[in-house]
Amino acid sequence: MQKIFFIALIGLSFNIIFGQTIPQVNIPLNVSDGFRTRVLYFGLDPTATNGIDQHLDEMEQPPLPPSGIFDARFIGQDINIPELGEGVLKDYRNGTDTTKGQRIHEIRYQVGSGTTITISWNFPSGVTGQLQDFFGGVIVNKTMIGKDSIVVTNPGALNKLKMTINYNLNGQLLPSSPNLIYPSNGSTNIVTDPTLRWTTVSGSIRYHLQIALDSNFVQKVFDDTTIQTNTKEVQLSGNKKYFWRVRARNRAGWSPFSSVWFFTTILNPPAQPKLNSPPKGAIGVSIPVNLKWYSVVDADNYSVTVDDDSTFSNPEVNQTVIDTTLSIQNLSFNKKYYWRVVANNSAGSSSPSEIWNFTTLATNVENQEVHPKHFVLHQNYPNPFNSSTIISYELPNDSHTKFFLFDLVGREILKIDFGLQKAGFHQFELDLMKLEKFNSTSGIIIYKLVANDKSLIKKMIYLK
Repeated sequence: MQKIFFIALIGLSFNIIFGQTIPQVNIPLNVSDGFRTRVLYFGLDPTATNGIDQHLDEMEQPPLPPSGIFDARFIGQDINIPELGEGVLKDYRNGTDTTKGQRIHEIRYQVGSGTTITISWNFPSGVTGQLQDFFGGVIVNKTMIGKDSIVVTNPGALNKLKMTINYNLNGQLLPSSPNLIYPSNGSTNIVTDPTLRWTTVSGSIRYHLQIALDSNFVQKVFDDTTIQTNTKEVQLSGNKKYFWRVRARNRAGWSPFSSVWFFTTILNPPAQPKLNSPPKGAIGVSIPVNLKWYSVVDADNYSVTVDDDSTFSNPEVNQTVIDTTLSIQNLSFNKKYYWRVVANNSAGSSSPSEIWNFTTLATNVENQEVHPKHFVLHQNYPNPFNSSTIISYELPNDSHTKFFLFDLVGREILKIDFGLQKAGFHQFELDLMKLEKFNSTSGIIIYKLVANDKSLIKKMIYLK
């Protein structure tokens, strides 16, 4: 039974925290003995009662401590509100930001290390008060307007005061700042799609959530002023420290931002890699084969598998590299190979990439004993490319060979005259950065190969 009761209490506490509301009118009152200070809160809310409203964070305090220990709280002993029991640190009454009328509170205090009690306040427009002793204001009778304070010099004898608050509100009070709830300040291993939570501010019509990589919110990654509830699910990166804050808006304007909290997201396994080159289904790929893929965020390294069987049951290459490219030497000519890549980090591994395949050249490009049967111009690889790419082609007969590059409007960018080339398999590297007059922007480039009286044309994609 004890375990069940303990769990029930945890659940109750959890619900209280996550269901907490900041009242529509929320005013702080500072009480100090010169050594310690306690901030009490009072105000108005449409849902408030004279009793203890847990959803407004009103909680009954333990019995008064022994003399010599500082304390300050609201009680109801002399103002006919026995519902406050031993007292509270927050005392809200029923009303709104357009209320016109009086509400009475009773303050009980005692000194600790000090000898006097100082009560200070900073009331907004439309709120005034009168602070009096319970002897008709004979000893203490202080009008409370704006920013001010009073010192009680004999708190041992005068340990209670009546505070009469006069409200003359017109709905022009700015809302209070929300309190952040989740993720808790300084927390770690937070999922990358957390639902951020903060307290509801009564009377608010929306909230403004900011998330940044720095506490000054210069490097913002999320900034939304249209949130209508006190929660928001966001998408973040793994293994990063984030700072966040929230403010509320009512018809009068925006509140100040909440305090700034931070949390660190968990490092997730990397995303699935995407392959680059050789292109899927490429043929006539020269050896060594240069495999390339795109980098993956948060990946520490990559596992590359190559096999002549798409099940990878007995891979010819199974290698882990840090870079996003791998050059493979020991492959056979005129053979179809399958390959895939997996990204890894300390949190685990990604799902395998899509499986691509390529077919190597029928023979070494320097071996002219085996002749192709057809005139073939292969697709360049890699494609797209941002500097250099490989052009390969097959000549069935000895041919006078020329190579051309054109832009999309037909202007000639480059011409290479290879002269008479023997029948066989040929390839060369085209590096656009080495061309003195090349200044093309990113886009499609036409390449053309002419062998004697025959020509072939293909397109390549250049990324500047």
